[in-house]
Amino acid sequence: MSKKSTRATVIARVDVVYRLMLLGLNRQRIIDHVASKYPAWGSSSRSIDRYMAQAKVLLEEAGQHDRSFEFGRALARLHDLYARCVNAKDYRGAIAVQNQINDLCGLYPPRRTVVSIEDMSLSEINEEIERLEAQYAASPDA
Repeated sequence: MSKKSTRATVIARVDVVYRLMLLGLNRQRIIDHVASKYPAWGSSSRSIDRYMAQAKVLLEEAGQHDRSFEFGRALARLHDLYARCVNAKDYRGAIAVQNQINDLCGLYPPRRTVVSIEDMSLSEINEEIERLEAQYAASPDA
């Protein structure tokens, strides 16, 4: 008869598997690692699969983000880094950070787009031109 793990134990084990997945280990390497480093788990590959499924859910949740929050945080971090560079008299660094801020805020003109028309029909070329014109018209610098 197997002994059922407590909820706290399962959470701790899922956290370990989550971190192993972040490191890029595949299923077999995770099973081998757990077997060698955590023999007290006594985990079967089926248990590891359940932990991996829970860790995958955590990874998917981490991938869902609030774009405006992330934009604000990135911008705030860049402003902080800019101030640190100026205070350290690292003007090249400050210019590099300012360029990142400008790029993030869309202050530069749109990047050049290269379209290969060798294998396109005339109607496809016209559609691509219309799409690029619409894209250019929608840019803030237009």
